Amino acid sequence: MHSEAERTLTALEIRQIGESLFGAVWQGEMARAVGVPRQSIGHYLKTGGVKGTQAAAIIGLVARVALRELMSAKAHQTASEARHADLASLLLRFDAR
Repeated sequence: MHSEAERTLTALEIRQIGESLFGAVWQGEMARAVGVPRQSIGHYLKTGGVKGTQAAAIIGLVARVALRELMSAKAHQTASEARHADLASLLLRFDAR
């Protein structure tokens, strides 16, 4: 496991993360999500990347989004399974007549 000071993200990795999370117009959204001014994202790209706390914040953002999407998918799956169980129960009741 890396310490916070060892974590680095290249400009390309930052761009890939931003576009994956927020689409083509991503810099402002990423800045808001990690709590920095919009200009900071541009600076990260111009200087070749970030390390330490800034990299950890961006990696944390990826983790939060991934977890939120996983939880949403699980909730959707649970609701879908309950609906299918209800429909199967109705079919069995109708078939029993």
